[in-house]
Amino acid sequence: MKFKWKTKKRLFILSLDGVPYSFLQKGISAGRFVNIDRLGEMVETKSVFPPVSSVAWATFATGVNPANHGIFGFIDRDPATMTQRIPTSRDLVSPTIWQMLNDAGRRTVAMNVPLTYPPREVNGVMISGFLCTKLEQGVQPPSLLPRLRRLDYRIDPDPTLAAEDRAGYLDEIVTTLRARRRALFSLLEGRWDVFMCHVMMTDRINHFFWADGHEEGSAFYEAFWQFYDEIDALVGAVDAALASNAEFLVLSDHGFCRLGHEVDLNAYLAEGGFLRFKDNGEGLSGMDPSSRAYGLLPGRIYVNLACREKSGVVPETEYDRLREELSAFFDKLNDPQGHPVVSKTVYREQAYAGKLIKQAPDLVLLPHDGYDLKARSSPGPVFAPAERRSGMHTYDDAFALLRGRRLRVGGSILDVTPVLFELLGLPVPSHLEGGSLLSEGGGR
Repeated sequence: MKFKWKTKKRLFILSLDGVPYSFLQKGISAGRFVNIDRLGEMVETKSVFPPVSSVAWATFATGVNPANHGIFGFIDRDPATMTQRIPTSRDLVSPTIWQMLNDAGRRTVAMNVPLTYPPREVNGVMISGFLCTKLEQGVQPPSLLPRLRRLDYRIDPDPTLAAEDRAGYLDEIVTTLRARRRALFSLLEGRWDVFMCHVMMTDRINHFFWADGHEEGSAFYEAFWQFYDEIDALVGAVDAALASNAEFLVLSDHGFCRLGHEVDLNAYLAEGGFLRFKDNGEGLSGMDPSSRAYGLLPGRIYVNLACREKSGVVPETEYDRLREELSAFFDKLNDPQGHPVVSKTVYREQAYAGKLIKQAPDLVLLPHDGYDLKARSSPGPVFAPAERRSGMHTYDDAFALLRGRRLRVGGSILDVTPVLFELLGLPVPSHLEGGSLLSEGGGR
């Protein structure tokens, strides 16, 4: 199936959440991913701090770092009340590519991209992704709903199945992918200048079946690879449909690795005397007022600062010294076998720059492969086995691939956003922070 359009400057983006560069390269070497390989040479990219989907795709969608777009994790806290909440598209304080393209008179389709819920009115179509639970609340224009329902469109696989029925959850992942494909090709026939289809199911299968896919003979080994064969087939089908009528960009937002332990940073802070919980206290508001630091997942550490937190006790004069003390403390965090957990401690001014930097975590911890950094808000053990999940995110090892073009090596997801405007023949907005991954003279 091929489609023909009148306008020349078009771009299709297929985002594969959590698919690692190294994973694709090993697969290509083994004779898999033939359609991805046919597109051209991919490059490895880095993610953001912390390397989670909501932060990474918010960064891609705005072209600025979290201290300028406002998303620092899956959950955030209000230091004035110490209550927690889940950020949504309403928390984005920098214009998105959809808004910028609207202003440039371009028609867009955004399908299932994280941090597009609740959806905004666009010149085109927006179907919300992760965080949207009801399809009727996540579609603009609403007139598209009947078509999506006929196609059995799914926002996300049912997460409750992951614990109760692994085989059922895997079936749900595949069913969701196939429904996404049907909707993609249904909407591809319409008018658009930029079309972005996001596949969250790659992240889901990697979290819960990563070990199965890397252990030949495991119960779900064949099913894992059959799923990725369908991903490669999707790439091939989109490539054939677009032909020479649009540019084709494929990318991911972070890497993945094998998961061994969950690590509760708040339990470790409690062991070190930095954090105390009130008797029967729950949530951050249940911290004892004497606490000097606390964490939020994944790997974000906050000083209980007197001028910022509701019951802050640490004077600003002790801020830098305490951060150094905390950094040294986490350097000593070893698992029960004596292996170090934290590979790097990043101060907020090293990770972020912008008007919202005071909302950023004071430290961000990057773990060695195999450790998932949690931050529970009640007493418990520091280490726990990862019982249901076998894969976790990495900061390195994401990828970007632009059909028939050479991309610069050594960039990050922040450096992909300017590419969109260059491919469309539009001026790159001056506030974008990344340097384009397009090499000079890197034509076809």
